[in-house]
Amino acid sequence: MELLIPMINQLQHIFTSVNAKLTLTLPQIAVVGAQSAGKSSVLENIVGRDFLPRGGNMVTKRPLVLQLITSQGQEYAVFGHKPQQRFINYADVRAEIENDTKAVVRDNMGVSSLPINLTIFSPH
Repeated sequence: MELLIPMINQLQHIFTSVNAKLTLTLPQIAVVGAQSAGKSSVLENIVGRDFLPRGGNMVTKRPLVLQLITSQGQEYAVFGHKPQQRFINYADVRAEIENDTKAVVRDNMGVSSLPINLTIFSPH
């Protein structure tokens, strides 16, 4: 089982990067609701960290595929589009979500179905 989860996570990243559907049925949590209904707050409460963009208007313009991995040592985050870079500061995680969203969406009113893949490694 310890090897299975990382392999499934890697498959999910690969399928997402080529815009294909992974047809394996795995346990998942989906957070759905109206604009400003608290979806981001639910995710932050699950993680136990503030890491999502905040603002008065719609700021979450792309789906977030969030994977939580129990690990030893220092807590860090890795994005699917930057797999070699470890983010240790959650303000930097928030900034990267904002920057990658702007790069894909390009205007203030647009949204995209292209997900942001984020994996958080933590002993908690």
